[in-house]
Amino acid sequence: MAFQQTCGLPVCKATLCFLFSLFVLGEGQYKGFRKFIGVQDTRKGDAFEEQWFIQKLDHFNGADSRVWKQRYFVNEAFYKPGGPVFLMIGGEGPANPAWMQSGTWLTYAEKLGALCLMLEHRFYGESHPTVDLSTDSLRFLSSRQALADLAHFRTMMGESKGLSNRKWVAFGGSYPGSLAAWFRLKYPHLVHASVATSAPVHATINFPEYLEVVWRSLASENAECPLLVKKASDTLMERLKDLTTYNNITEDFKLCSKLQIQTEMDSAYFLETLAGNFMDVVQYNEDNRGFEGAMGTNITIKVLCNVMGDTSLGDPYARYAAVARLMLKTFSIGCLDASFSNNLGVMTNTSWDGPAANGGGYEHVVLGSGIFACVNMFILVCWLKM
Repeated sequence: MAFQQTCGLPVCKATLCFLFSLFVLGEGQYKGFRKFIGVQDTRKGDAFEEQWFIQKLDHFNGADSRVWKQRYFVNEAFYKPGGPVFLMIGGEGPANPAWMQSGTWLTYAEKLGALCLMLEHRFYGESHPTVDLSTDSLRFLSSRQALADLAHFRTMMGESKGLSNRKWVAFGGSYPGSLAAWFRLKYPHLVHASVATSAPVHATINFPEYLEVVWRSLASENAECPLLVKKASDTLMERLKDLTTYNNITEDFKLCSKLQIQTEMDSAYFLETLAGNFMDVVQYNEDNRGFEGAMGTNITIKVLCNVMGDTSLGDPYARYAAVARLMLKTFSIGCLDASFSNNLGVMTNTSWDGPAANGGGYEHVVLGSGIFACVNMFILVCWLKM
């Protein structure tokens, strides 16, 4: 079902459009509530040395002969002559070598005598196809090019290692899961099978179903939980109309600097940052990423709903703020930077040494309304370079 809501602020026109970018920021940094996407490199996989594959920059321009080095990892522990080849596909973050010694795919590998490979996605981790992250460079960042990377890697590795006639199986979860499915569909002569876990294989521009799942997930824990979140968000929206409340809001949510709402994007980014907390927890609730160094996995739907239902903390707005402070404490962060302009500065830094380079630009556009206050975010802030 859809959840309808209208509101009257100038920053809030017709629909809710949450745009949240999945960026893995540098260690010790915290941007909004995107923390579940990032993981700390625990170096559990140090025994698996990084290796490098000479990859084409542009697979669809025969006149472009430029190449670059793409990182990959190998685990031969379970391989038996004639066994299959398992290819773990990297996604919108660094390829973590911890996957070379943990994960269900290795259980399958041991049973089937498979050789295990993991290929890092272009533009992520240490796989830098271009000199920077400028708009001209980012035209080479696409799932189409990434799929061609996989095909070229599989072909050349097959030829050089005598694995061409082995059965290759692609693995991936979330976006890499999509790539795994598409890899099998687009290059069936190269891939015998794919394991696509939680793979969003159908791309849509307007995606209200995402927030509907958030609502239902919170309600599955406690029917009152999403109603309390909505009430808190509505209260915050009302307070944003009154400039005299900004000092209290700054203190309540432990913002790094006094709240400044000067543009539509300022309001949208602040509200979306807080709402993203609940969206992230729902998306990664009780998963098994501890082995790869994921932080905050102890914060679950149950934890959030317990906070939202704790009347000793005050009204729903106060509990909503308590959730925000809980997240900051969980990740040992002193304050929340909810400034859209600061975020824009990070996202438009084209250097490979910049914070945005540790992640990338896999975007989710969630269009809908209901549980959170009305927000419009019409601009892809990651690649906005005016």
